[in-house]
Amino acid sequence: MADEPRLGSPGVHAEPALGATYGDTYRERPIGQAGDEPALGGAAGVASFADLLARRRAGIRTPVRWLAVVGVVLLAGPFGILGALSAVTAQLTLFGVLAVVFLGPAVEEITKAIGPVVLVERYPWLVPAAWVIPVMTVAGGLGFAVIENWIYLNVYIADPTPEIIRWRWIFGPLVHGVSSLLVGIGLRASWLRSMRTASVPSLRIGQGWVIAGIAFHGVYNFVAIVLEATDVI
Repeated sequence: MADEPRLGSPGVHAEPALGATYGDTYRERPIGQAGDEPALGGAAGVASFADLLARRRAGIRTPVRWLAVVGVVLLAGPFGILGALSAVTAQLTLFGVLAVVFLGPAVEEITKAIGPVVLVERYPWLVPAAWVIPVMTVAGGLGFAVIENWIYLNVYIADPTPEIIRWRWIFGPLVHGVSSLLVGIGLRASWLRSMRTASVPSLRIGQGWVIAGIAFHGVYNFVAIVLEATDVI
């Protein structure tokens, strides 16, 4: 993994004057409309997002960053389960199989990643290093898989066979882990761009990876439906 970018190093944009615009290839916004926490317009003595970022990164201790990371990981699984339950309701009442393939994966991947997204987009100075971001999303995905398997094998499925148990404990963590990894790679790209250019994080930069994670999950769901319909599983 390449060294982490540092503010003030070659390639980092100089701070724009107050009232100017900043951003990256994808987004340009006035400083007073940064929309980050806290809003730049309310941060005393802060002339730009670069200024705010430098101050926050210098002022926050490492243990605080890791505490934020652990909190995000612990919340990912429960958030994902809440999203999955809402998706199940929609599947049963509106879309059927199409919802299982498209809606369900999108809802689950987005809800699992809510914590990392908030950290990257609104509090980027709390992220200790770029490699931590995909680790957070994968850990959250695996935590989700454990909770989901417990629910399926103890609530939804009456007397699950050894084959079903084995299938769920192999492919559940695998699918959720890989999908979450793809999402995490996208968030990592957004964070790295923000650190290198001292600009507001833009999730558009990594959205292709997020879409890939959702698509991978959707393909798995489709294959599982086909195998179940043909009595293979």
